[in-house]
Amino acid sequence: MIRKIDVIADKIKVGTIALTKDNRVAFQYSDEWIENGFSINPFKLPLSRQLFFATSPYFKGLFGVFADSLPDSYGELLLERYLKSKKIKIGEITCLDRLAYVGSSGMGLLEYVPDLSVDTDRSNVDFDLIQKECNDLLDSKEVDNIYELYSLGGSSGGARPKSLIKYDGEDYIVKFSSRFDPKNIAELEYKYMSLARKAGINIPDIKLVTSKSRSKYFLIKRFDRNGAKKIHMISAAALLEVDFRAPSLDYNELIKLTRILTKNDGDILEIYRRMVFNVLIDNQDDHAKNFSFIYDSTNKTYRLSPAYDITPGKTYYGEHTTSINGKGKNITDEDMIKVAINNKIDSSVAKSIIERCKNAIKN
Repeated sequence: MIRKIDVIADKIKVGTIALTKDNRVAFQYSDEWIENGFSINPFKLPLSRQLFFATSPYFKGLFGVFADSLPDSYGELLLERYLKSKKIKIGEITCLDRLAYVGSSGMGLLEYVPDLSVDTDRSNVDFDLIQKECNDLLDSKEVDNIYELYSLGGSSGGARPKSLIKYDGEDYIVKFSSRFDPKNIAELEYKYMSLARKAGINIPDIKLVTSKSRSKYFLIKRFDRNGAKKIHMISAAALLEVDFRAPSLDYNELIKLTRILTKNDGDILEIYRRMVFNVLIDNQDDHAKNFSFIYDSTNKTYRLSPAYDITPGKTYYGEHTTSINGKGKNITDEDMIKVAINNKIDSSVAKSIIERCKNAIKN
């Protein structure tokens, strides 16, 4: 049970996370990082020598920026099975233990020491074999090689099974299907991400790969990597420390966040464009963790990350997770134009974005 863990970035100590005697999570930047680094969350962890205490109830007791490093439901299941293979019960580990199991293998820039992560060959991955093992895992069956499955996907976010791989020498995420997905989920995601690009949305490089069994797999290039360089990323959920599993944001707030953080007109229009596209394709799964920002170390500023997880999807409550000017369903063009006007986006520009998105989807 780890009580203290160091946060590392580019081999420099960012700071230390520790559990207090009453099991509160505290964080303090290192002197070196204060001199040469940047705020890893400008809203919750400004760059100063003060001792910060986590207060959000949504991130296993952690600060949101560190919780972003942890896996979500599928990765959580992988971790539970991996620990079981080592005779460890997941209920017996602390939130700092969880970060140690991520270690140096997580998304983004941040690494954690002690490092209990495991690694494997990420190239020449047999997609069909991984899909079979994912199916077995989700069906509560024994998995032949839980070590490899965990090492490939143990730090990944989201509900769908996925692995962090090397493809043609580059870092990609490959997504696998779950029992709840349509059989052509890979083709669907490739289609809608392609339409998003056609609508003018900034998306990473994507691929639709056919395996030896003629199955299709969707690959998306990682924007938290630039060659060997790791890039800091933080979700909107972590920035504001809100619950991404439930409706917690409105696009008015998301655009305001983008304006304050990036001060970039292009990023503001990009968020608006994604709102419009999500409405038009009925992507209700537009939660606060599906919008992220990356730190541009050259210009020392945050920018909106490329888009991801833009596919039609329903929520169990039948409404958008991020509301549109206070509405979660039955969204009209007028509603979307109101969002534009509220955020000082010219109505003619808004109408042009709506029209381009409609044409991209229609054609």
